[in-house]
Amino acid sequence: MWDRKELKAKGKAAYNANKIACIVAALILMIAGGIGSGSTASPSLTVKNQLNNNEQVVESYNNSVSGDDAVSVEVNGQDLDGIKNNVPVAILSTAVMFLILIGVTVGLMVLALVLNPLNVGARKFFIQNASNPETKVDGLNVGFGFGKNYRDIVFSMLGTQMITLLWTLLLIVPGIYKAYCWRLVPFIIADNPELSGKEARAKSNAMMNGSKWASFVLDLSFVGWKLVGALTFGILNIVFTNPYEAATDTELYLELKSQTSGLNGDSQ
Repeated sequence: MWDRKELKAKGKAAYNANKIACIVAALILMIAGGIGSGSTASPSLTVKNQLNNNEQVVESYNNSVSGDDAVSVEVNGQDLDGIKNNVPVAILSTAVMFLILIGVTVGLMVLALVLNPLNVGARKFFIQNASNPETKVDGLNVGFGFGKNYRDIVFSMLGTQMITLLWTLLLIVPGIYKAYCWRLVPFIIADNPELSGKEARAKSNAMMNGSKWASFVLDLSFVGWKLVGALTFGILNIVFTNPYEAATDTELYLELKSQTSGLNGDSQ
């Protein structure tokens, strides 16, 4: 079993040895939705925010159709007034559902085609930085996800996220459990981009066997820093907490990789 304090010490040392590059890579990782407890296998914040916006659209629509004089539909903070009650409700319902469908589709496309490859690329940087403190943020690491294995990376990452999301929608706790089972998927894909999503999940599941609770505690150990960072309007998180956490997550991956070298696991 690995030691949490030792991993964090290694992560902090890797960050201190290459601060500027780690800050930039962590910022990219944050944009890609890869920073945070159990977030490595979870749907990106982009999709989550889009779903929240869609819920607001539906709520605004439901409130509007109950009025006596006119229908007022709010989309992204803008009111569409003056639509009279004689407009068939079915037409308005279709329009709202169409807007929601477009929003979800665009969010998924951005997640799959842009953010997930960036997530994998940023993980590639931190893997390289763990052994070489002179690693630079460039196309060989951050841009790695857009290379020759781009298609494989897109499908492996998105498939993992969608399966995790489905588990979460069914029951929250099993969803969190699966997120920790597949926590290492972005790292594994960064090292082995030719693997399918199923193979990456199986390998992550095997590597995380016996370490899920300890990794959850590891995530909790950064909460205090994040709360302090909130007092600085997020500045501390950007320049210290996020790169420190990302570097520590990488040390966890490398430690488990060395412990389970040659071990095969089954996808769940």
